[in-house]
Amino acid sequence: MKNLIDTHVWIDAIAGNLSKKAFLKVTVEAEWAGYSAITRLELFGFPGLTEKEEGKIKELLRAFEEVPVTSEIIDRAIRIRKKAKVKVPDAIIGASALVFGCNLITRNLADFKAIEDLKVIDPFR
Repeated sequence: MKNLIDTHVWIDAIAGNLSKKAFLKVTVEAEWAGYSAITRLELFGFPGLTEKEEGKIKELLRAFEEVPVTSEIIDRAIRIRKKAKVKVPDAIIGASALVFGCNLITRNLADFKAIEDLKVIDPFR
């Protein structure tokens, strides 16, 4: 099982809102786990982020692979946006999961439900 971890799951993990057991299940116990470059942008681009918080994020992400935003992913995101009302970052993250053959781990099921063929898993359930 390969898992692409959505931004909100990282936020919950850093804030301590996601149990360590649930986080380990979707990351360490997976065949592969990573995050989109868009997730890094969303995490580090958050207004008011402190140096301490930035350090925690860097430390956590360092253990995982970042999926770059490629032309193939952008093309897939364009097709997604033509079919469904999905925000650009979510279309790119969803397209990344589809292109790399991953489950998308997110608590925002509603944001991704319109993306055809995307397997979405809520780590809180």
